Amino acid sequence: MPEIDPESIEEVRRAADLVELLRGRVELVRSGGRWRARCPFHEERTPSFVLIPPENRTYYCFGCGASGDAITWMREREGAASFPEAIEALAERFGVPLRHLRASPQEEAERIAAERRLELLDRAASFYESSLWRMDEAATARAYLAGRGFGEDLVRRFRIGYAPNGGSVLAGHAARAGFSRDQLLAAGLAQLRGGVARDFFVSRIVFPIADGRGRVQGFGARTLDPAERAKYVNSPEGPTFRKRRLLFGLSLARPEAARQGWIAVSEGYTDVMALTASGVEAAVACMGTSLTAEQMRLLARVAQEVRLCFDADRAGEEAAWRTVEAAGDLAVRLTAVPLPAGRDPGDLAGDGEGLATLRRAVEEPVPLMEWLVRARIARAGRTAAERDRALGEVTALMRRFPDSVEKDEAVRIAASLLGLSRPLEERLREEARRERAGAGGPDPVSRRLSSDEERERRLLVLAVALPEAAPRYLGSMSEDAFEVDEHRRAFALLASGTTADRWPEELAGLAAALRAEAAVAGAEEAELREATYRLQERSLERRAARAREGGDVDEFLRIQELLHQLRRAIRGD
Repeated sequence: MPEIDPESIEEVRRAADLVELLRGRVELVRSGGRWRARCPFHEERTPSFVLIPPENRTYYCFGCGASGDAITWMREREGAASFPEAIEALAERFGVPLRHLRASPQEEAERIAAERRLELLDRAASFYESSLWRMDEAATARAYLAGRGFGEDLVRRFRIGYAPNGGSVLAGHAARAGFSRDQLLAAGLAQLRGGVARDFFVSRIVFPIADGRGRVQGFGARTLDPAERAKYVNSPEGPTFRKRRLLFGLSLARPEAARQGWIAVSEGYTDVMALTASGVEAAVACMGTSLTAEQMRLLARVAQEVRLCFDADRAGEEAAWRTVEAAGDLAVRLTAVPLPAGRDPGDLAGDGEGLATLRRAVEEPVPLMEWLVRARIARAGRTAAERDRALGEVTALMRRFPDSVEKDEAVRIAASLLGLSRPLEERLREEARRERAGAGGPDPVSRRLSSDEERERRLLVLAVALPEAAPRYLGSMSEDAFEVDEHRRAFALLASGTTADRWPEELAGLAAALRAEAAVAGAEEAELREATYRLQERSLERRAARAREGGDVDEFLRIQELLHQLRRAIRGD
């Protein structure tokens, strides 16, 4: 795609009013000549998030160190997937015409094609929506939605529509509006049959799936014919529709999620509608059996807590287990919404009592680890072998979570439900505290590493796993980024190109542990690059904290600028 003119980018930066952009997302209060708020990036009671005067073009949190400008905000809190997308969204919001650098004919053609594709998808959504309300054949669809407890206002809020029968109704409508057959195919709205473009969706209720900015990317569609083999079908994967990178309802849920700090995630479209009908406006659907890593990153940009509202059955439990994997090391809290057994959110939308039950459940989530422990043990049989298997799975789950009060409580609950003796409970507690990155045996480090030390350790593992790439990335770092002396010495060796098998005797234990972890790490160079950046970021954050505590304003601001540059590099700006 053609590059945006740098002068246009600066015009957007100057025009973007953070006060206007953040209003409705956080509760801004004017105090002492500055705008202040409770930080949307971490939980706090006393406002430490401020806009920096006089222009109010940057923000900073004195509690967690979050900082940036309007572009950063769009990337980290508003769901913009890239730097250009953030610029485009701000330009549209504040009425700044964008200029692009001279593009090749191919790049210009791709840009125009992408714009036309989005226009076509939005027109298709409007066509389906109109069809639902005006066509006689859609009466069954209207009755189905009403029978599920979804009123007209709610249906219109989500732009729910109906794809009529007839084979090429939408295709004909699009052709009259000037769209070609190839454009219909690229948008996933048609398929070729006998050389003729036929509608992809026929005789189905249609749910538009938009990105974080509300731009329609594709559709999900439900049949009402019990003879149909596939109850739901989605748009085919293509240049616009990437299911694993989208969340149904995200653009509608984002404002409330940013304000309250949490977002509810369910599995299906009607689940989101039921949650909204119950008064839970910060609700989205993963449109599948579990959340992907890409979807988790989107959620982490808009809320600090993700409340999993999955079905109260084995499938829902397994989806929650996979979500733990997808979350990885993201700074997001996972909790679970305890639904009545055998029910999903959509089942509870039919009456006021069900909606009240749903809302209470969402407002009173339980720690995910506790929910998973109880669910897994409840499924265990009575035999010793079955109980041992459940204990092993529960222990493996706990290793994925850092030590916390919630983890200690989950250990206590597991021990109680499994009827473990005190020595076995202590053993369970010790097993649960082993290093998550370990190769399966006891961790060679005798104590639990802090989060900063874990970050150092992970970078060393990746560097050992990628010896050829390591010097290229470690060469830009300073030893000061490492707090553990042993890690600092290992870093110096790796940066110089000395592989772990050639380290001195006093580092032999660490070398052996790192090599064992590296053997199962599945390392990629992109991950090494990310780990390098993150460790540098944490080092700068510590230096900024020391400067702030020491009252050195100039040093503090200088480090903030370095942090801003580094975070732009992390995002690929």
